Amino acid sequence: KGRLHTDAKIYCEDARNTKQIPSNSIDLIVTSPPYVTSYEYADLHQLSLLWMDHVEDLPVFREKFIGSLSSCDSVTHCSPAFKIVEALRAKDRRMASSVAGYFASMDTTFKEMYRITKAEGKVAIVIGDTKLKNVGISNASIFLQCLRECGFTTIKTIKREIPSKNIPSTRDPKTGRFTSVNNSKKVLAYPTEYILIVQK
Repeated sequence: KGRLHTDAKIYCEDARNTKQIPSNSIDLIVTSPPYVTSYEYADLHQLSLLWMDHVEDLPVFREKFIGSLSSCDSVTHCSPAFKIVEALRAKDRRMASSVAGYFASMDTTFKEMYRITKAEGKVAIVIGDTKLKNVGISNASIFLQCLRECGFTTIKTIKREIPSKNIPSTRDPKTGRFTSVNNSKKVLAYPTEYILIVQK
């Protein structure tokens, strides 16, 4: 009682190529995309995936995920990320390649969002900034610039402190890997997050 009854269609597709969704058909997109080299999402679900025979070769399956260290690219098409990738390349070439691949994938995703969103449709994205190898990864500002390059206009940016979570939230500043909260040298991986609201 009191609930809104509406039809729903569920599509299981790669966000970089939502071919089943018609162009100019979506009023609102709300998403919190993968964070750059944050979690190996395939690994988090590997037992379920293997038990259900959804995957046979986990390393190959992992390469498909946005934000995976296995998903590497030598260049990013999202121009605002160039300087960050180059700064990181001086410290860790593999991680720099992964970050470049991440922003290239997200740029492709933003273009797909623009394609499927209606005129004056809105997109809300939740993302946080971080550091890797002491190089600042300003995800929020990079995302906004890439979204503008796709044709979106910014309506509002909301910044907030991230509440306590049950997922790993601290990094070792030397290795960039997640670490125990008992590590005296730990730093918060994502101390704040941003809600980016843009319009087509």
